[in-house]
Amino acid sequence: MISTNNTVKNRRNSIGFSLAGSLIIILFFAFVNFSTGVSFPWFIFPAYAVLWWPIMTIFIGKHSMKMLSLVGSLVTIALLVMINYLTSWNYPWFLFPSFAILWWPIAALFGLKRSKVFSIVGSIALITFFIIINYVTSPFEIWFYYPIFVVIWWPLSVFYSGPNTIKGYSVLGALIIISFLTLDNFINLPYCPWALLTYFPVLMWPVGVLLGRRLGKLTTALIIGFSGIVYYVILNMLVFKGFPWAMFPAYALLWYPLAIAFAKRGSSLIFSVSGSILSAALFIAVNFFTTPHNIWAVYPIFALIWWPLSIYYFVYLHQKVDSVRRH
Repeated sequence: MISTNNTVKNRRNSIGFSLAGSLIIILFFAFVNFSTGVSFPWFIFPAYAVLWWPIMTIFIGKHSMKMLSLVGSLVTIALLVMINYLTSWNYPWFLFPSFAILWWPIAALFGLKRSKVFSIVGSIALITFFIIINYVTSPFEIWFYYPIFVVIWWPLSVFYSGPNTIKGYSVLGALIIISFLTLDNFINLPYCPWALLTYFPVLMWPVGVLLGRRLGKLTTALIIGFSGIVYYVILNMLVFKGFPWAMFPAYALLWYPLAIAFAKRGSSLIFSVSGSILSAALFIAVNFFTTPHNIWAVYPIFALIWWPLSIYYFVYLHQKVDSVRRH
């Protein structure tokens, strides 16, 4: 009991000594500052360093590190605000280092044990910072939603990226991506709805997660491929008219059912033939719609022929010979 009382008294004495000593030192520097005729209050710099003496004395310890981080960061930010005010208050540059300093108490208060709360508080701090910087540096140009789009994935991943919530994560994530692209389209290029081109591939993320193993079925591949082709053909006919560009996404989408129907089942020869025919059809269509008076599609088609030819002689015939030998 006596030992505890002595410890408390010693601590109080140390705190009192540090407060009195730091006050005397600060007053001394202030006196030197103004007695020498210098108008700029440079004594704030040694005063800031001296203040860490009572701060460390009061808050140092196992159970006081959170308060130490909070008080220390506030004192540092106060110094930055004062320097900004005295030197160049027309531009609030103190916001930049202050934002970095605030992560000290945020990390100390929440840390790894409270990852969910930490992600929320941290993301709110980031969003607020970007909005303020956007307003301060370029108020006539809205750009803060770009970094905010990135920041949102932090708490979203912490809350929903687990194996039991991956479906909800994919749905919510797809909606966020679509919303971001739509907003960016509306702000920067409202007369050209280019975001419509991205909706189908973005939605394939939650569709793929929800379907799971059914993605490997031919029926699923045909439905997804056909849906995508119809979607882009409608956009080509109603929104982005003129050149029949829908043949390019259609070409890409058709590889999905082809791969499921032939490549996955070991029919490499049929897959090579059908793939070559599909690619040749694309080259012919592009040749027809772009330069119909200059027949150039024959050159890539000539190269495509070597694919099924090689499969026939070096894969199919070898498999057939091995099959005959086994029987």
